[in-house]
Amino acid sequence: MAFMLVVDIMRLASRMIRYTSAFFADLGRRPVLLLCLGILLAWLMAGVPFMRFGVPTGLWGDRTFLLLHGRLFLDWPHIFRTDAVGFPDRLDLLGFPFTDLTERVVQFLTTRLTGDVIVGANVYFVIIVAVNFAAAFCALRSFQIRPWWCLAGAFAFAFIPYFAERSTGHDYLAAYYAAPLAFLILPRIVMAVRNRSPTGMVKDPVTLACCMVIATSGIYYSFFSLLTWGFVGLALATQERDWRYLPAMALPAGVTLAVLVPILAFFVAVTPGDAGFPARTAADQPLYGFRISDVIIGLEPFGVARNALRDYMAIRGKTEGTDAWPGPVLSAFALLAALFGSLLLRRRGPGVRPAYGGLTPTLNAYLVFCMIYCAPFGLGLIFNLLMRPEIRAQNRIAPFFAFAALLVFFRLWQRVVLRLRSRFGRSIGGVIAAVALVVLVLVNSIGSFALFARQQHALQRQPAFATEMTSIRATLAVADSEGLRRILQLPMAAWPEAPTIRGFEPYNHLLPFVFSAPGSSRHWSYGGSRGSENLSHLQLLLKTADSPCALAELSAGYNFDAVLVDRRGYDATELAAWDSRLSAVGARLVSDDPLRRLYRLPKSDCSQPLLLSNRWLSAAAGGELEPLLDRGWCSPEAWGRWGRDKVQRILLPN
Repeated sequence: MAFMLVVDIMRLASRMIRYTSAFFADLGRRPVLLLCLGILLAWLMAGVPFMRFGVPTGLWGDRTFLLLHGRLFLDWPHIFRTDAVGFPDRLDLLGFPFTDLTERVVQFLTTRLTGDVIVGANVYFVIIVAVNFAAAFCALRSFQIRPWWCLAGAFAFAFIPYFAERSTGHDYLAAYYAAPLAFLILPRIVMAVRNRSPTGMVKDPVTLACCMVIATSGIYYSFFSLLTWGFVGLALATQERDWRYLPAMALPAGVTLAVLVPILAFFVAVTPGDAGFPARTAADQPLYGFRISDVIIGLEPFGVARNALRDYMAIRGKTEGTDAWPGPVLSAFALLAALFGSLLLRRRGPGVRPAYGGLTPTLNAYLVFCMIYCAPFGLGLIFNLLMRPEIRAQNRIAPFFAFAALLVFFRLWQRVVLRLRSRFGRSIGGVIAAVALVVLVLVNSIGSFALFARQQHALQRQPAFATEMTSIRATLAVADSEGLRRILQLPMAAWPEAPTIRGFEPYNHLLPFVFSAPGSSRHWSYGGSRGSENLSHLQLLLKTADSPCALAELSAGYNFDAVLVDRRGYDATELAAWDSRLSAVGARLVSDDPLRRLYRLPKSDCSQPLLLSNRWLSAAAGGELEPLLDRGWCSPEAWGRWGRDKVQRILLPN
């Protein structure tokens, strides 16, 4: 009796496995439904159901750029140039590299439709998760990978550590859907060469659409797409002894450049001469390189080898790039594939065209190339020295590296599945393989569980966040009640990328504007470009604030009616000195909180000269007063005879 019961249970289990397999097989034949299911699972993984859309996932640092653009989108059409910030000049974003247009279009739509900067930014991230997943799913399908494997691979790709890192800064780089689109084109090119019709790629709507999206997804992803096509074309041409791969790969590259170059040319043409953007140099490349030893960081989420990890980070330092490896599983696999992949791959006879499996040696070589190109002092540094230094952050090739690792992984996973099925039978072996794949994907994505919800909770637990938001709201409320329209922000700094001042990040000056009401007529001073004349004059006024009438000139000459002092940029003695100076000219303290002080300036004229005509001030080449030297200010030596770091004196004009 007991034996029969066991037999019945085993039959029931076998029947359930067959029915379940049939159900999943049927769903796998419906890729659209499978894609929708995958997006829902990705949103669940990111913690979207647990988000509060009115709470930011980040506030400071480079996140300010995303919030600034969202706020400008609400002031349509003043989204590129505005005098709401940078007063008495204006903030000019036309000099900023707007090659990441598709990401900004998404944020523009989410912000305009929601009418809120924070909600729009959160919805933007939700959409980006879906787009990254969908692009990876479609690209994997183009390599004829099984639908359920495509879902697993797209899931792993959507949540590589690079995404978690970029979703808290350099937010547009988190939209890396261009990487799988660059690979999606490869099978189509192979088929075109095989069918002896490579020029037909120009008429292929899928290829053209991919090239358009890649060209408008950012200069980094466009560059790495071109680099990927160039390397794969050369590798296939060498491997197959068929040089038609080179012109075939050049076709999508040409289409991409045909879109990208005019965009770059436009922004270069309209860039103001005093835009003030820091120059990029080849010397930055070692700081942003792709460190092979960073693969050990994948052990951190598991609490393994903590002492070794601590020692490693002490050796490595804090430079960028720890997010370049695509998770613990894919990282270990990619490193092993680069080391031993050539021994595991089967040779093919000459003349055999590369299907997906045939592309595996090329993809394996691509992984090695990425490491050599992007390593500190690698081929990327040679490129930066000989060509252009703008592509200095080589770790941003991470999405391309991750997707290539996925393709090689699935090629070898096919062999694992065949072994399991031959050992345990088709049904049981398939179930074991499916469960193992799910476990590997979840382990690889371990750092992204409830990512957005965790980011929000972490931010809300910080006392600095509550203090910041309370200060911003109080400042804006008082500015509204006092009718303040033109506010000078101290400490003064140039836009963009000014160094910190006593630990104060100048980008924080943008936060009151970001949270102000759309359409406000208030003007904020931060946002003036480095080298602009008005900014230099204001810096001079503040440098001579103890002189007669220097601060009075703020209202008389520049029409400022308030001064906002951020406490984080000064020590107690400096704050007291500024309070004394402002009180001496009749300024009234109207708001005081732990972060900011807001003073209302009186309307006053001063009959005394701002400075004596024979007053000398020290200046250095490249310093804040340098822009004044060719605008009526005097120097005892001819301009150009004193170099950087050499201090000189300048005389105020009569």
